[in-house]
Amino acid sequence: MEEFKVGINVAASKKVTFQLTYEELLKRHSGKYEIHIRVQPKQLVKKFKIDVYITEPLGISFLTTEAPFLNENLTKALSKTQNDKEAYISFNPTLQQQRICAKCEETKINGDFIVKYDVNRETAAGDIQIVNGYFVHYFAPETLPKLPKNVIFVIDVSGSMSGRKIEQTREALLRILSDMHSDDRFNLITFSSSVSTWKTAVVTGSTSHIENAKRHVKGIHARGGTNINDAVLEAVNMLDDAEKKEILPERSASIIILLTDGAPTSGVTDKNEIRKNVKNAIKQRYTLYCLGFGYDVDYDLLEAMALENGGVARRIYEDSDSDLQLQGFYNEIATPILSDIKFLYSENAVSSLTTNIFRHYYMGSEIVVAGHIEDNSLDVLAVQINARASQNDLVLNTTASVQGMAGILKNQTYIFGEYTERLWAYLTIQQLLEQIISASPLQKELLTQKALELSLKYNFVTSLTSMVVTKPTEGEDTQTMLADKPKDEGKKEEDTISGFSRGKALRVMNQRRKFTALGGRSRLGSYNDQVIHKEIMSTRRIHEDLSEIRENKEAIQPRFSVSDYPHFIIQLEGGSHLCLNIGGRPGLQPLSVQLINDPKTEIQVFGQLLRADGRGKLQSSFNKFIIRYGTSKLAVSSAEISLENGEHIHHSPWPFSATYYYDRLKFTTELGKILRITLDDKVTLVIVVYEGDSLALYVDSHPFSEATTGLIGQFYNGADISILVNAGNKRKIIYGAIENPVTREMWKDYRPQKSSSSISCWVLQLPLSTLELLN
Repeated sequence: MEEFKVGINVAASKKVTFQLTYEELLKRHSGKYEIHIRVQPKQLVKKFKIDVYITEPLGISFLTTEAPFLNENLTKALSKTQNDKEAYISFNPTLQQQRICAKCEETKINGDFIVKYDVNRETAAGDIQIVNGYFVHYFAPETLPKLPKNVIFVIDVSGSMSGRKIEQTREALLRILSDMHSDDRFNLITFSSSVSTWKTAVVTGSTSHIENAKRHVKGIHARGGTNINDAVLEAVNMLDDAEKKEILPERSASIIILLTDGAPTSGVTDKNEIRKNVKNAIKQRYTLYCLGFGYDVDYDLLEAMALENGGVARRIYEDSDSDLQLQGFYNEIATPILSDIKFLYSENAVSSLTTNIFRHYYMGSEIVVAGHIEDNSLDVLAVQINARASQNDLVLNTTASVQGMAGILKNQTYIFGEYTERLWAYLTIQQLLEQIISASPLQKELLTQKALELSLKYNFVTSLTSMVVTKPTEGEDTQTMLADKPKDEGKKEEDTISGFSRGKALRVMNQRRKFTALGGRSRLGSYNDQVIHKEIMSTRRIHEDLSEIRENKEAIQPRFSVSDYPHFIIQLEGGSHLCLNIGGRPGLQPLSVQLINDPKTEIQVFGQLLRADGRGKLQSSFNKFIIRYGTSKLAVSSAEISLENGEHIHHSPWPFSATYYYDRLKFTTELGKILRITLDDKVTLVIVVYEGDSLALYVDSHPFSEATTGLIGQFYNGADISILVNAGNKRKIIYGAIENPVTREMWKDYRPQKSSSSISCWVLQLPLSTLELLN
C-alpha cells in the first residue's frame, strides 16, 4: 500500500470536501479480481454509503463481497443487484447498525470492504480491446492441464529468524507441503552461516516424502548468520544435477523460492557479486522468487535478484497473518500452466510493445500486453501466441477488428481519456522502472529519461515524479502542495507473477474526493466524506473469435551437443539455406575470426572461436562476438553485454526481456538468450545463446554493400551464388570467384521462431587455414 498525506487547517464549524481521483490496475489473483475499499471512519457517520457499479460486456461469471466487520446486523445494510453484464452493490448502514453495542458511540466499521469478481472467458487466445490506435490484450486460459513443477524452498534459519518468524515459516511450509501435487518435485534447503539440505536430490510429492518433509520442517530452528549466496547456488546445483540425471519431467517449470529476513552476513557478502553469481548460475533456465520477511531485509538485493532471473520479489510483513502471506504467495505460483509464452502481432503494423515474452503463466493469473498500432490502414489485428504446454507446444491464433471497436465503445467513457493508451503507458513505465534496477549506468540514464518523459506526459506519479495538489482558498489564489511518491520502507506492495509491476498510479484532481480504478478493464468512481461510489466500467469488446489450438510436436527442443549445431546459417535466395562450418580443432587460445567487414556502412563483426568438447560433428564453437559500428563497439558473451563509445564502457548482464536505444543502435533481448541488434534501422543481426555458453550469430536483414568481405560477409555482397551438381552427383558452391565442395545434410537449428529443431541445408566446411587468411 502506498500512502500520500496532505494536511490543511480547518476552521471551527467549517466543512471541507476532498476529491481524489485515481487509477488502479486490478490484477487477477487466484482466478478473480479484487477491489479493496479501505474503510476506517473511526467514528459513527450519519450518512455512510458505499456504491460499486460494475459493467463487463463479456459478462460477469461470479461476484461476491466480504469485510471483516460484516456481522448479521450489518449484512442487512448490504444489497446486490446483478444481471449478465452489470452489477450494483450498495452498503448503506444506519447509525444504529454501525454501533458496536446499542448505546455505544464506537463504530464496528474498520477494515477493507472487498468486492471479488471475474469475467466470462470464451476464447482461448484471450480478449483484445482497441481504442484510437492502442490495443490491450488480456490472456488468461483456464482449461489447459497443469505443468508439473520442480520447486526448491531456500529458507533462512539465521538467528534473526528466531521467535515468531520461524514459527510462522514452519506453519506456512507445513500447509504448502500439504498442497503439493504428487507429480511435482521438491526439496528443502535451510541456511544460516552454512547451508543444509533435507535430501541430496529432488524428490516427488508422494505421501511418504511429504510426511517426511513435514517432520523435517517441524525441527527447523534459527541460529547463525546469513549466507544467501551459497544457499541459492546450492538450489541451482540441485536442479542442474536433476536435469543431468533426467529426473525432471521434460515439460515442467523449475522454481526457486528464497525466504530471508536480513542482508548477507556470511560467505559472499558483496551484493553485486551475489547477483552476478546467481545470474550466471541460473542462466535463464529457472525462475527465482524472493520473499523478504520484515523490515530489516535487504529488499533492493532481493528485488534485483528476482527480476534478473525471471521472477518477482515480495515483502512478507511481520504480522499475525505472516504465515498466510507466505502461503498466499505460494498459491499464486502453485499451478503453472504454460511456459515460454510469446505474443506475436501483425508484422510491421505494431510498435512500442510492452513485455510480450513471459517465462510462465500460472492458473488464476492474467497476462496483459499493450502496444501501438502504427499502420493506420490496418483493418484486422492478427495475434499468434506460442507456448509450451504440459503435453505439446501450443499455437493460438485470433484476430480483432480495429475499426469495429469504435461502435462497441462509443457509449462508454473514461475519465482520463483513452484508457488503452494510458494502460499502455502505465505498463511501459513500470517495466522501465524494473529494468532500471539491474541496468548499467548508461542504461539507467536512458531508461530513466524515457520513464520520466512518459510519466510527465500521462501524469503518473512514480519514483521519478511528484503529485501536485491544488487547494483554492477563499480570497486567495490557488495554493499548490507537493507530495512525492514514497520510497519502499516497509510499505506493502502488490506484485504479480506474470510480469506486471508494483504499486498504483495516483493523481489528485479537484477538491471532492473521488476514486477511480483502472484495471484489466477501466473503472470509474467517486468517494465523498460519507459516500463511497465506485463504478467499474469495462470496455472489453465481444469480437468474433477465430482462435484455434494446434499441436506442434516438432517444435519441442531436445538437448543436443554444441557441436551438433552449425557455426552459421545463411539463408540463400529461393529459400534454401547454407550451413557454414569451420573444420579442424583450434588451439588452446581463442581464435579471432573476421565475419563481416563493410567499409561503406562502417560495420565490422568479429567472432571468438574456442575448442568444443569434440563429441559431435564440430570441434569448435563461438563464445563471443564483437560488433563495431562507427565509433561504437558492442561485445556480447553469454555472461554480459558491453558497449564502448569513446572513453565510456558500460557492462550489463543479459536482461530477460528489454529494449534499449543508444545513438543509432537498438538492442532487444528476449527470454534472456536472444539479442536483436539493429544498426541505423537497416541492418539487423541476431545473437543467440544456446547449449550453455555457446553463441550463434545470423543476419536477419541487411543492406550490405558490394564491398563487403569476411567469413559470412562474402555471402551478402550481392555476388552470384549457385549450387552445381556434376555427373558423379558431387556438389559444389560457386560464390564470386570461389568454388568449394558442399554436401546436403540435416543440422540442428538454433534460430528462434522456427517450426522445427532441425534444418536441411547445403553444408560448406572451411579449414582453419582459411580463417588465418581472412584475418
